Amino acid sequence: MGNLRITEKGLKLEGDSEFLKPLYAKEIRSRTGNPLYFQSAQNVTVNILNEDSKVLTRLVTGPRAVEAYSQKFQVLTTSGKLLFSADDNEVVVGAERLKVLGAEGTVFPKSIETPNVRADPFKELR
Repeated sequence: MGNLRITEKGLKLEGDSEFLKPLYAKEIRSRTGNPLYFQSAQNVTVNILNEDSKVLTRLVTGPRAVEAYSQKFQVLTTSGKLLFSADDNEVVVGAERLKVLGAEGTVFPKSIETPNVRADPFKELR
């Protein structure tokens, strides 16, 4: 374990440390100007619990995927504009422009509604 000190504000841990059991903390942060690293051979899981210790939200970063378990998932710009959201009922893309890069394009099994459909400049619309 790295250097562990007890301060007025809590515990201060400097250097590399390994936790073999779950770590519970009100706040974890790095020193100003330094990054905070989490490293694992398997995955890193962050759980958000309610007052009854029931998991409300879970974020799992693993070797093959990043998984988020929640009632709603959102991606926002740094200014707070919604880029993407998903829940049980709908998926919203809030970007000004949606570009599909797949070789086969996209397939809509039911009807769609849009105010504008266009191809890239000098490309045909199919």
